[in-house]
Amino acid sequence: MSIIPFKIPKTRTEFYHYQIDRLNHFYDKLHQHPEIQITYIEKGHGHLIVGDYTGCFSPGDVYIIGSSLPHVFKSDAVYYQQKKKQSTGYSLYIDMKAWEQEFWKSNDTLSVARFYHQCYQAYRLQGSLAKEVAGRLLRLRRLTGFRRALCVLDLLYLIYEHRQELLLVADGGWLKMINETGDVRMSNIIRFTLEEYHRPISLHEVAHLANLSVEAFCRYFKDRTRKTYISFLNEVRIHHACRLLAEKEFTFSEIAYQVGFSNLSYFNRIFKHITQKSPGEYVMMLKKK
Repeated sequence: MSIIPFKIPKTRTEFYHYQIDRLNHFYDKLHQHPEIQITYIEKGHGHLIVGDYTGCFSPGDVYIIGSSLPHVFKSDAVYYQQKKKQSTGYSLYIDMKAWEQEFWKSNDTLSVARFYHQCYQAYRLQGSLAKEVAGRLLRLRRLTGFRRALCVLDLLYLIYEHRQELLLVADGGWLKMINETGDVRMSNIIRFTLEEYHRPISLHEVAHLANLSVEAFCRYFKDRTRKTYISFLNEVRIHHACRLLAEKEFTFSEIAYQVGFSNLSYFNRIFKHITQKSPGEYVMMLKKK
């Protein structure tokens, strides 16, 4: 499956679109759109794939997705299996072409407009800034017309004012290297990995999926993501392990097995390499929070 060019439901002259998603699971196709996306996750867990980044999302998270960055908020399997489960997200989409009218070319607003116009990365918001942005995204649902537009502008300026606090999670520069054939392959590889990470996956199997030799596949994947496939697979597994450590009462050995590792010592080594903490230290950190 290729990266889907997604159409945001707005008129050509509207510079923003506000959307509330309440459903069992979020839209699960890898897609892209020219609008900058700011999303607050109120309910739901899963994996976020954006650009060359993969990580877990959970309630309270706020992300900025840059223009045309392929992404998907892939809900966990339980949200497909249990109808009582709900995912809720509040998203604001900013159309820079519609935004760049004469008003935004004044000296007072040019720097703000330039910041968003050059936004081709993905960021995660943290701490008080994430709470402030989440609050404004929630407030938008109660506003209409000019008051809503003012709230949108206030939100955009708040992020701009605290731009040094944004945590970069994905850079869009690598997209220039991917042609349409590469998009199809990469989409298939990502989807396969998210669905099958819990079992042994060989390079031969995933190379066959991409219709490449093992050597060609390794070059292909590293050229486009700047990391090996095994590194990517381990990141997916460890992110899921972190979720299990936070939510379930399992032994480290049980968690290692559930996320696809057959060797506990290897799991411990990879866990510390990715998180900079041992599983035990990670659990202690969660308890302090």
